[in-house]
Amino acid sequence: MTEVRSYASPKRAAQAAATRRAILEAFAEQLSEPGRDTLSPSEAAARAGVSLRTVHFHFPNEASQVAALGEWFDGVLYPHGVVLCAGPDDLPRYFRDIHRDALKHPVSRVLASDKGVWREMRQLRRAKRLEAIRKAVKAIGAPPRATADATAMLLSLSGADASWPLHDHGLPLERIPGVIANTVELIVKQLRAEARR
Repeated sequence: MTEVRSYASPKRAAQAAATRRAILEAFAEQLSEPGRDTLSPSEAAARAGVSLRTVHFHFPNEASQVAALGEWFDGVLYPHGVVLCAGPDDLPRYFRDIHRDALKHPVSRVLASDKGVWREMRQLRRAKRLEAIRKAVKAIGAPPRATADATAMLLSLSGADASWPLHDHGLPLERIPGVIANTVELIVKQLRAEARR
């Protein structure tokens, strides 16, 4: 019986990672175009300087392209990761952190779109984050209607689609995370008051 040995080449692995990154950057460039909400593997291949076959090797279908692009965006926007909120008292910190990091990179404005491939990507990227917000709000113990109202409001404040319009209305980027965190504090305070009634 012939023994099969695996061969690991650090150089080859680095080249594959660079190719993958170039393809993802090419996909990101596509989606940065105004009105664009679909991915084109052939355009990505041309932009990245690779063959279409190479794009399909790394990302065989749209689902894999969307998932990988979501991870890439998170790496760009949150290079140190995202620390989920640990409970009601941690909600303002979470919102301050998430908006502060997102506003450092202009690509977050593009992520605010809720069309086509963006919707699917946002759902994949944010599922755990949104669930942590829901749990934190529920833990306050307010009546169901107040909890539902607060949850809806906080979820609407949890993405770049909340922060960029504030900037468009004249609020400086560096103040937006604090303003959103203060709003979250007020919502939590009101919800706690509802819970005590």
